[in-house]
Amino acid sequence: MVDAVKLEISQFIGPVGRLAKVEVCNSAASRLHVLQQEMLQAMANGTQLAPVLETMCRKVEALAPGIICSILAVDGGSQLRHLASPGLPFHYSKAIDGALIGPKMGSCGTAAFLGEPVEVADIASDPLWDSFRHLALPLGLRACWSSPIKNRAGRVIGVFALYSVEARSPTPLERQIIACCQQLALIALEQDETRTRAYEHAFTDALTKLPNLARFQQRLAETISIVGNSGQSVALLYVGLDRFRSMNEQLGYGGGDELLRRVAERLRELIRDQDAVARVGGDEFAVIFVGDIKPLDVARRAREIIDAVSAPVLIDGRRIQLKASVGIAIGQDAISADEMIRDAANAMQRVKATGSGTYFFHEKEMNAQMHARHRAETDLRLAIENEQLEVHYQPVFCLERGHIIGAEALVRWNHPTRGMVSPAEFIPLAEQSGLIDDLGGWVLRRACNHAKSWREDLRVAVNLSPAQFENPALALTVASILEQTGLEPSRLELEVTESVLLRDNAVNIAVLDELSDLGVSIALDDFGTGYSSLSYLHRFSFDRIKIDHSFVRDITRNGGSLKIVRAIIMLAHSLGLHVTAEGVETDEQFAIMRGEGAQHIQGFYIGAPMPVSDFLARVQNPDTPFISAA
Repeated sequence: MVDAVKLEISQFIGPVGRLAKVEVCNSAASRLHVLQQEMLQAMANGTQLAPVLETMCRKVEALAPGIICSILAVDGGSQLRHLASPGLPFHYSKAIDGALIGPKMGSCGTAAFLGEPVEVADIASDPLWDSFRHLALPLGLRACWSSPIKNRAGRVIGVFALYSVEARSPTPLERQIIACCQQLALIALEQDETRTRAYEHAFTDALTKLPNLARFQQRLAETISIVGNSGQSVALLYVGLDRFRSMNEQLGYGGGDELLRRVAERLRELIRDQDAVARVGGDEFAVIFVGDIKPLDVARRAREIIDAVSAPVLIDGRRIQLKASVGIAIGQDAISADEMIRDAANAMQRVKATGSGTYFFHEKEMNAQMHARHRAETDLRLAIENEQLEVHYQPVFCLERGHIIGAEALVRWNHPTRGMVSPAEFIPLAEQSGLIDDLGGWVLRRACNHAKSWREDLRVAVNLSPAQFENPALALTVASILEQTGLEPSRLELEVTESVLLRDNAVNIAVLDELSDLGVSIALDDFGTGYSSLSYLHRFSFDRIKIDHSFVRDITRNGGSLKIVRAIIMLAHSLGLHVTAEGVETDEQFAIMRGEGAQHIQGFYIGAPMPVSDFLARVQNPDTPFISAA
């Protein structure tokens, strides 16, 4: 080819006279051929798609000054996806990414839609750019020439485009560049697609489309390496389906395959973006959970998996119900993926050897703790369902009137084998296990039923757990119970702690407003033990403040406690709120609270929590002497 090389000859004066300088310059066509060879070599070496296309764009821009190169993919046949455009600002590429193809969708969107090259010589006036010229013109882009990239089947899989800083049509050299790079981009895209299919074939389970064991081992090893430097933990749950072989024989292999696909779908729905699930054997799956992991959280996840797998499914008109056994291993520093899989699989086999439908931890001590907790949750659920709980009442005494004006309802659990279980144990258990709404509703209903039969001047107070405020229907529940039991709202007081307001101020204050609108009283319990008591009083109009027993207990031997109690009472009176002092146990405490101006008191001095029959007897015998605990 005559113009393949170009000789440039110049002369200059040297120390020995005139000299000639001869330079050999490659032509643009020759440099385009070099670009082609370099890109093909990079692809042959296995370079990933993004670096290949980025390099191609940069070399094109070096070859043709005033030109900016862009390469886009067509995703699913309808959207443009950014692949490479190093010469364009990020915000421009981001704006184009995800744009639909179609007529009048710029040069690239139209070319992809028509399957034909589109050359826009003047972006400022061409109607194809009506929706995009406001993005291009401020960047100095005046022309755009786009060509579709088609695969062997004729489907448009991408677009190769050149932008010009001048409003014009492409030169012959630029047309050569487009034709050459259009083919190079096709080769790169098809190679990437082939590589992706090969990867999926090697690391994806063909039946469920979940990652297979090989990919799962890689993912677990990567996760262990990452979390080891982050302070987080990784938990592996190894899931085995019980009696699947017999199910497979009954359903036939087609039905068995469908059952495995359903299980995979349910497991996939349970995991978060940072977690992973895989099929690691014929009827075995594995799940990775990552984060600030506590054994209780992992046990709850295991139970969710067991419940999801156990939900009935229809296969060929037959109702099938599986059970699952789950083995759990929680990774520590320096543990390997193989060790974790082995430990979790061994724990799963222990479940199958002793039964099914539950989970075991690899660590024996942790396993015992979690199963004890699970038994306690089950017992508490049965106690609520079978009404094995009791409500006791602690009298509230009015210092001004000199008699009992009501009581605080307190739930008690007399376990058939363990005896009395402390509320400090089973209330948190109910909150953490999701039973608090059932438990709280049962206590409120029982207390309202009891109070309905009392004298009309007696009130009942019921505690609301902060966890109950997570239920948006809390106010509706209270209203329904009041209507069912027939108790006047003015005779019910609901006690909340400051932690209710710490969780979500705006939402929980709105719920408190809804409760107050029902006509019930709202008391702020354990006042003085939180961090923002005054701001809470400003933001919500409570009816009563209850002074925490810790201040009352020390009132006779700690001058600071007395000052705090005095300040709380003065503050409450200035805001028009009633005050109840909790934990009064001695004559001296009784006298001090009366002298400081508290209206009501609670505590063993007046009476410990007692069954409803004892409380009514106490009310009917007002002359019963108080008992000092001193």
